Amino acid sequence: MMGWTQYFIADTLNLLWLALSLFIAGVIEALLWKTSLFQLLNIPIKTEWFGVNKKWRGLISLPIAMVASVNLLNLVELLIPALSQQSISFSNFNLIEFGLLVGFIFNLSELPNSFIKRRLDIPPGDENSKLFYFIDHMDSTYGVLILWYFYFHFPLHFIATGLIVTPLLFMGATELRKKLGLK
Repeated sequence: MMGWTQYFIADTLNLLWLALSLFIAGVIEALLWKTSLFQLLNIPIKTEWFGVNKKWRGLISLPIAMVASVNLLNLVELLIPALSQQSISFSNFNLIEFGLLVGFIFNLSELPNSFIKRRLDIPPGDENSKLFYFIDHMDSTYGVLILWYFYFHFPLHFIATGLIVTPLLFMGATELRKKLGLK
């Protein structure tokens, strides 16, 4: 039987693998946004509720990008069999279902936080408050953790590890995307 530190390490490695799919999807999404189709969707969902930065293109592009990303990583798992030996492998899922749901829930989970911030007159993208910077990186990841637990039945120890690790991973990915000019 594994101790909590072994679970934490194994779960963190699995989270890194799953987070890589979101990072790759974020890069694909940035490329999709440059296309004429997604320029048509570059309109706010409802400015008075969520501000100008929450747009239809995000709700549509990230699920599509996630499908591409998880298929790419599933191919990597096939080429490097040791990767598919993890407790959580993309080969365990219907990749279209997994990609669409994770991409949609990731962006949908940002909306309540944006709604609250607009009520508090906090400008979109404001990173001055450390609390809201953390919450901005917690909302999407916690939404996905809820999806993984209730819909995909990921183990509770994995979700508990995710509560700690995923906001940190997302903050690191955000900073990397900024440095790469993708955000």
